[in-house]
Amino acid sequence: MSTQFDTQHTHTDDTHAYGQPTASRRAPRHGGNGPSGYRIAAIVIGTVIAAALIVLAAVGLTHITSTSTPAPAASTSVPAANPAQPTSPAQNVNPAQPTTPAVTPSASVKKLQQELGQLNYYEGPVDGLMGPQTVAAIRDLQRQAGLPQTGTMNAATQKALDNYLAHGNNQMGGNS
Repeated sequence: MSTQFDTQHTHTDDTHAYGQPTASRRAPRHGGNGPSGYRIAAIVIGTVIAAALIVLAAVGLTHITSTSTPAPAASTSVPAANPAQPTSPAQNVNPAQPTTPAVTPSASVKKLQQELGQLNYYEGPVDGLMGPQTVAAIRDLQRQAGLPQTGTMNAATQKALDNYLAHGNNQMGGNS
């Protein structure tokens, strides 16, 4: 705040020569000379809002950066370990955000789920994803066919599935 001196008019009160109050005079505060509680609250609330906006902007930028980064191509060769350089682009990613490759639905898994569903082995969504329900259905089929219960499709499991689809099995009637 700057102090201005009026050299033409000398006044002992805080008014101009025309009877108007000076701009530097503030209204008296309730309870004393300190800053008002409303002003402090407004500053605190404004600071909190500004901090929240900064955090939201940082999170948004981090999310945009992590989702727009293309997935690294799969490599069959293993590079020599060099502590000065990362061995893959995935090591440069923020450790707070784990990177998992996007799982795309498979037409063959979708068909398998439909076929297992026809035989009452599978009751989950037909989404083309090899999830725990699909693996459990394959194990049930393998158990019913007297095969090792691996939960993965192989030639023997496919043959049993084809046989049950062609000739039926006791699962179709709901009996276990």
